[in-house]
Amino acid sequence: MFSPTSTLKNYLLVVVIITFSIAVDQVTKSWARQNLKSAGTIEVVGDIFILTYAENDGAFLGLGSNLHQPYKTILLTIFPVLLTLGALGYLLVKHHDLTRGELISIASIVGGGGSNVWDRLVHAGSVTDFLNFGIGPWFRTGILNTADMSITFGAIALVLVHLRSKQP
Repeated sequence: MFSPTSTLKNYLLVVVIITFSIAVDQVTKSWARQNLKSAGTIEVVGDIFILTYAENDGAFLGLGSNLHQPYKTILLTIFPVLLTLGALGYLLVKHHDLTRGELISIASIVGGGGSNVWDRLVHAGSVTDFLNFGIGPWFRTGILNTADMSITFGAIALVLVHLRSKQP
């Protein structure tokens, strides 16, 4: 049921999650640009956690980096801007109908998406990536950033929230 108190709490929760996600991502990307650009590969925890600087002008794992303009701008900048704004609008309009888990999940996606969109707008269409996780050369993530982690967390959490709500 709608109440002003729950509305304020929902808005605050969404603002805190989005702000935290963007702030952590932008601070870590700035640090990576200043400290990792010419550092090569740094093993933090053996080959399980590696820091490697990369400017990604494509999407996940560089997909779309070979697209020609204007398709690249449409697919990798304009479309994500519209998706992020749409998800934010959905949060603002439907917040009273969403569970706490859905609010957290969608806000995480919006924060990560917004931060990556900001990077594309400010850094000539590319996103700074620098984190790599895995075991040996066989099982590795691509090079990513904390915005990607926020988006992935939000997407997985949203699926789990919906699966859990379907159970008796």
